[in-house]
Amino acid sequence: MSSDGDARAVPQQKAPRQKAPRVEGVDLARGLASAIMVQGHAYDGWVNAEEKATASYLFTRILGTLPLPSFLVLAGAAIALRCESARTRGEDAKSVRHGLAKRGLTVMAAGYAVNVFSALVDGFEGPETFFRADVLQLIGLTIALFSMTAIRMRDGIVDKRALMFGATLLAIVPVALCTTLSTLATQVPMPLGYVLAPFIAIPSVSVMPAVPLSSWMGVGVLAGLLLIHLNRDARAIAGAPRHVFAAMLVVSLAIVLGFTRLTTLWVEASGQPLSRMHPAVIANAIELAARGVVILSLGGLLSPILPERVRRILLRLGRGSLVAYVFHVPFCYGAFGRPIQGQLGMLEATGFVVLLQIASFTAVWLRDAWTARNAKSNAVRA
Repeated sequence: MSSDGDARAVPQQKAPRQKAPRVEGVDLARGLASAIMVQGHAYDGWVNAEEKATASYLFTRILGTLPLPSFLVLAGAAIALRCESARTRGEDAKSVRHGLAKRGLTVMAAGYAVNVFSALVDGFEGPETFFRADVLQLIGLTIALFSMTAIRMRDGIVDKRALMFGATLLAIVPVALCTTLSTLATQVPMPLGYVLAPFIAIPSVSVMPAVPLSSWMGVGVLAGLLLIHLNRDARAIAGAPRHVFAAMLVVSLAIVLGFTRLTTLWVEASGQPLSRMHPAVIANAIELAARGVVILSLGGLLSPILPERVRRILLRLGRGSLVAYVFHVPFCYGAFGRPIQGQLGMLEATGFVVLLQIASFTAVWLRDAWTARNAKSNAVRA
């Protein structure tokens, strides 16, 4: 990325709005997370109770812990890269802030649209059906709030120090307040609980509340800033040199192992099960954040070396991860997959998992083809 000296010298002149360049390492990591997400949900929804005791199924559950923190870490890294792109072009910080906030609110709205669709297809189970706060609400809310509060202007461009400070607060504060706020959340009356569900763990409504899960996006922003700082070759398609990702992977795996053990010891010593009200949630949140960074690191390492066809598939899937999520869930837990839910052995389920992976990718491809066709039509009319 090249620096725009004129735009820096005259900050009041806004740079023309441009689409930020993609960093393949982040997109490929998101593709990996999407593929793991689909298999995790599918096996969970389709495998029968007896087979869920097998080692092969338990391995899919281990993999299934990776996507959620990965999507938040990767969203944070993407914010950092977007801000750096704006800085090098001298783009107005206000346009960056508003663009990201709009994107976050769009993702959040998509989450509630999924709730409405679920109610129509799977049945209405009370107001909780519409107000359920799940992964899309979590990601969208966190992007919107972080963008509006942490992306500040300095000399007309994004202030990197404010971004770093905001990311550090986001990484720490939700985890630090988790036990207290989660305890208070059990006393929140309805309908106030429906409003607060995306923020704190309201029973029966909050599936994935921002406290403490939004902290992973803060970790992602910090990881993205680190990659930017260590990237001495702007042509590196992964976003940074491979040895940086290798070091990040080793450190992240060490944190996963260490904090997994710490969480287990903490829970055993307390005699209480792990929950968001248990202080061991701090160690658990750190361990899961590291799992997200593992996927980010793998994306950077694999991007330059994967076979071209595999790389293109994962990149498309990563760039269409929202479509893949919305498409596959009804087949795993909703009415579309009801005939096989809880009915299959691991071998049978694997065949259906492959089909669902293909179908999810096809849904992304069709969305991309439709978008490209509309863009071409609009260009011709213009």
